[in-house]
Amino acid sequence: MRLNNIDIVDRNNRPGVNSLVAIRVLLINDGEYVDPSEIRDVMIFQRSGVITPSSVLDTTTGLVSESVSSYVKAAFNVSAQECGPALCTSSYFRGATGVYRRGTGDFVCVLDGVSGGTATITPWGYNFTVSNTVATIGEYFDVWTIKDPSGSDYKVVINEFELFNDAYTAVTEPLMIRAYNTLYPKKVTLGSKTKLKITSEFTVENNAIDKSVANLFKTNIAQNPSIEIVKINEDINLPARVEVSGWSDTSALIDITSKNTFTLNWNTDELRTHAQLLAGNLGSMTGVYYIRIKYTILDEIIISPPLFLQVT
Repeated sequence: MRLNNIDIVDRNNRPGVNSLVAIRVLLINDGEYVDPSEIRDVMIFQRSGVITPSSVLDTTTGLVSESVSSYVKAAFNVSAQECGPALCTSSYFRGATGVYRRGTGDFVCVLDGVSGGTATITPWGYNFTVSNTVATIGEYFDVWTIKDPSGSDYKVVINEFELFNDAYTAVTEPLMIRAYNTLYPKKVTLGSKTKLKITSEFTVENNAIDKSVANLFKTNIAQNPSIEIVKINEDINLPARVEVSGWSDTSALIDITSKNTFTLNWNTDELRTHAQLLAGNLGSMTGVYYIRIKYTILDEIIISPPLFLQVT
């Protein structure tokens, strides 16, 4: 994931203690991604025998209890409602302790194991300042206090994550990794907004590499992804290949799951006003397109062969 052109590691991708970790939530109500009217704060706790998601909540209010304030390891706040109820991603910088809106219902704060950061929140009626003290491996959970609709009571959303030791692997010869990508779906309807999913399989082809080491490269290996979308024209009076979305257009919009699946929301309705259509180069908006995914693996830049799909 990228935030204001800075690479950060998703919470599901085995982040290290010293990593920039995306503490991300997607809020859903009645089957739709929704923005709450307010995000008051986000608090991070380390799970232990005493501290659990249920033990930090006040039995009366259902919110984080003041009695566990000393256990808060990090906190984040919304200093300004720039983009809906949160900050815009363009406001992020290393060490920032804000909450950022990536899209409707899609919010993230960044746990920084190096630069840390300090946040002041007001969960109990007074200013409470928290310095990032997340410095050890282990299990953690994040408590988001939100309000929706305006005028209603606050409620909490809790999720969990784990921080790991930074993993170093030593091999005795350069790795030879073979990549294979598959696109789903292969047919979309014009006017739909479709999540393109590109699955990835990676195989270490070195016979001398132990299988236990090779298995480490089956997850969390692909970095810096971008996607190209191209329309194929069969009409001899039109350009044979027309780019509708380039590598740089998508690099900040792609998510990677812990299993190296790349996802990109493609709004095909935007083809109706695309510059290539208005210029007369696209021809029909329906037809055959191809997708290519580009990403890095160690010192290699991988570009997949064309992955075809039909817009109908």
